[in-house]
Amino acid sequence: LDSNNPIIHIEVSSVDPISSPTEILFISSWTRGDKLNGRNNALESVLLTDLGQGKSKHERHISPWRKEKIVPRGTLLATLAERYFCSSLKPSTGALAVSLVPSPDGTATFTAKAIASPDTSGRISYAADLYLGPRDYFYLDRAKFAQAIPVGMIGQIGLIFLMFLSWIGKLTGNYGVAIILFSCLISCATAPFTLMSLKSMKKMQELKPQIDRITAANKDDPTRTNKEVFALYKQHRVNPLSGCLPMLLQMPIFIALFQAISHFIELRGRSFLWIRDLSLPDRLAKLPFSLPVLGSDLNILPLIMAAAMYMQTKTSQGSMASTQTNPAAKMMSGPMMSIVFGIMFYQFPSGLVIYWLTNSLMSMALYKLVK
Repeated sequence: LDSNNPIIHIEVSSVDPISSPTEILFISSWTRGDKLNGRNNALESVLLTDLGQGKSKHERHISPWRKEKIVPRGTLLATLAERYFCSSLKPSTGALAVSLVPSPDGTATFTAKAIASPDTSGRISYAADLYLGPRDYFYLDRAKFAQAIPVGMIGQIGLIFLMFLSWIGKLTGNYGVAIILFSCLISCATAPFTLMSLKSMKKMQELKPQIDRITAANKDDPTRTNKEVFALYKQHRVNPLSGCLPMLLQMPIFIALFQAISHFIELRGRSFLWIRDLSLPDRLAKLPFSLPVLGSDLNILPLIMAAAMYMQTKTSQGSMASTQTNPAAKMMSGPMMSIVFGIMFYQFPSGLVIYWLTNSLMSMALYKLVK
């Protein structure tokens, strides 16, 4: 077994003739190799079960399991995995009968039974392949174990982005720089939609005097105010939600990238500036106390990102109409959204935070340029 060939071929055969089908038992255990806490490194079993008629589905079981779990259907692939590494057993023919065995915390174990029938000479022979290596999709695919871990439709989109990011990483020699360049390219690709949003917001700014007059004339009737303001938007073909368009475009890209990058082993252990590992929070210092949700690590990168988002919001609001009748502006006004994103990103891998921080700075630069 080596890094270029992470496959162990297992073959079982009988020396003497056997008159009836024989049960072959495989036992596999897995303990976390990375010293990450459970939140960032779940230990699990992923089983690809046969549904018949050429159909299959993945079943995921998070360790530890307190009692034995018997998988009712035949298993085509039985995998034990942590965040970045896994072992996966694949029979050469037929399916396995898998039972998840109770084990101490920190260990995941299953038994896999296979039935081997005697051949014409009365002897039995059975083979299986065992993959031991990175959980990374590209490694699994090269080893013909791509189905060991489910990817999903959004994950497939993320893999395309990941291939592009990997290519940039090889060119630059540093994945921190690669993520910044990748984010800049994505921002440039979505720039036409951002400009469309800015054009709409400028129209809304031009309508502000009329909106103020409507508001003053109907100050005791907010329902009438909203109705007349939206009629004005419709007359001038203005979309009041246009301010959210850039973020709505970026979020699916970010979600796809998040799913793909979570197990991208090339980021593991890669450093950038003060960040020791781009696959983990930046962890600049250890706090003398622990905070709810945030924990005991001082992660400065999400705080910088939240500040950049707030500055971006204030910059973009210069082109937006009053928050009283503009739901987009109302939702994005103040520091609340920046605080929510800062908390949400606090435990994210620092590579993803760098991506969103760069995106916020690029958007702010574009607003300044157009203005």
